Amino acid sequence: QRFRDRHPGLRTQYLGAPQARRMGQGRDLYGLRRDGSEFPVEIGLNPVTTDEGSFVLAAIVDITERTRQADALRIANEALERSNIELQRFAYVASHDLQTPMRSIASFVELLQITYHDQLDARAHDWIRRTRESVTQLQTLVRDLLEYSRVDSQAHPFEPVRFDAVVRDAATLLDASIREAGAELVCDELPTVSGDRSQLVQLMLNLLGNALKYRADRPLRVHVSATESVPRGEWVFAVRDNGRGIAARHHHQVFEIFKRLHHHKDIPGTGIGLAVCRRVIHRHGGRIWLESEQGVGSTFLFTIPVHEPAAAPEQPAP
Repeated sequence: QRFRDRHPGLRTQYLGAPQARRMGQGRDLYGLRRDGSEFPVEIGLNPVTTDEGSFVLAAIVDITERTRQADALRIANEALERSNIELQRFAYVASHDLQTPMRSIASFVELLQITYHDQLDARAHDWIRRTRESVTQLQTLVRDLLEYSRVDSQAHPFEPVRFDAVVRDAATLLDASIREAGAELVCDELPTVSGDRSQLVQLMLNLLGNALKYRADRPLRVHVSATESVPRGEWVFAVRDNGRGIAARHHHQVFEIFKRLHHHKDIPGTGIGLAVCRRVIHRHGGRIWLESEQGVGSTFLFTIPVHEPAAAPEQPAP
């Protein structure tokens, strides 16, 4: 009954320019049962011209079950989101609180080695060495877990960010490793995007660090580029290297947290870096994937939606 007063006017308006569309676009519509109860409906309108004149074919669908499923899905998603937030907070707090006892363990082991160095035999020194290596590995794991949890728990508002400055900042932080490896970093002209600057620097820090870590015997060359995909309304960035490459069977695994393709003794790491990259890109509304050939090199590609931000402030050269 509450819809009937407006319906004649809406019907006249539709008949003035009839076209196939949903009735009541942007509004919830309801049908009335004989017992007086209401149920949600979807009504499709389709004009039909016949010898007898113009008619409108109306298809009415009971969407009670669809609405019930949508409500259940919404409730489940809200519960999952709350659970994820709680897990992120737990990971951050737990990782943060683990740092103090680990520093104490490292300090006491070092004091033990210094104070009783001459009184310990070869086996004791070996045990101390293994303990220190284990503590160092655990500290690295905790640090990476903190970085992973910060993607959402300590996110900053988006702002216009010059991506060439992001690459320069990451390269500056990796300057010693780049020099040690004799690597060449080539960067094309890159766009300004809307994003969280600190997270984008972390993204490039992880991708460039990954190229340095898995370099081949030949001189390493890393090329960073970007192209605009107009149909999809996004920038497609590529970080290409000529390193070891990754076998095709592992391409879908590299972004999983704690997933490592090499033993820790061969190449140190925790398997969290690329998982952080995926979370950062997802927060920016993009996608990330890998194209690689073993023995030839790897290309990590990711997208960031195209925006029209105000000009970013000039960044001083490092």
